[in-house]
Amino acid sequence: MMKSQLSCILFTLIAACGGEQSTPVEAANPYVAMFVPKPYVAPAPSASFGEVVAIGPAGPKVEITKVEPVVAVIPDKAVDCIKLGKEAEAKGDHARAIELFTAATKLDKKSAEPHVELARIYIATDKKALAIRHGAKAVKLAPESSQAYNTLGRAELLRWNYDAAITDFRQATELNADNVWAWNNLGLVYLQQKQYQDAADALAEATSRKGAEGYMWNNLGTAYEQLDQLDDARDAFEKGGKLGSTAAVASRKRLEGVDTIKSAKLDVKPEKTPEKTYDVNDEMPEVPPADVEETEPASGTN
Repeated sequence: MMKSQLSCILFTLIAACGGEQSTPVEAANPYVAMFVPKPYVAPAPSASFGEVVAIGPAGPKVEITKVEPVVAVIPDKAVDCIKLGKEAEAKGDHARAIELFTAATKLDKKSAEPHVELARIYIATDKKALAIRHGAKAVKLAPESSQAYNTLGRAELLRWNYDAAITDFRQATELNADNVWAWNNLGLVYLQQKQYQDAADALAEATSRKGAEGYMWNNLGTAYEQLDQLDDARDAFEKGGKLGSTAAVASRKRLEGVDTIKSAKLDVKPEKTPEKTYDVNDEMPEVPPADVEETEPASGTN
């Protein structure tokens, strides 16, 4: 009995020390199994510690591209800034146009052209102080420029300074008698001031020059109508209508059979406002070199 117990203890010790008969002992005595070392099995990978576990079929590989913000480039030459500024203005991008024209004023401090363009934008956006500031600067830089005075006159009209506007438009016509827009603007101011004879004289100058448009003939007809010169008014309205002025066509029709506006009862009141505002389409002349005195071209488009 004693010998049998010693044999069991001996087998148990051999099994515990990793003997080759560990498995039979484990099978024969289940209570010994807890002391028998089992083979090491590496744990399966998990999502812990930053590993990526794919679930389901792999999708297409997506590459993320960093998009750099678009930065508007300002040219290093004034002429290029002015060119791009006009393109931006034509598209209605006033902010970009102002940025470019302002850069041009810094790149070429002797050029009046960017100041004229800035004044035009500020006139269109009804920013009186800025329009007058740049219009005055253009005149200072180019005192012989009809275009600069015409622009300053338009700026003065924003604050209803009719006397200053008349002076500027007069100066523009004296510097360039073929500046059809300056003559038209002068006539419009006189119309607003009810100085109809002066208006008719100025508008007759405008319509007698190359580049006269239909609305200018309509304005002349309006001045003649207020002077009760209806034959002249009808003739001006007819010419304006042929050049595309719908207001001139309507005015001509309204005066059909009318002998005098002093006694006739018109169904429609005569035009009291200009058909077109003071916005003009004339271009600034080419800027001469700094050592050359600026002169106005002889053509009607300056």
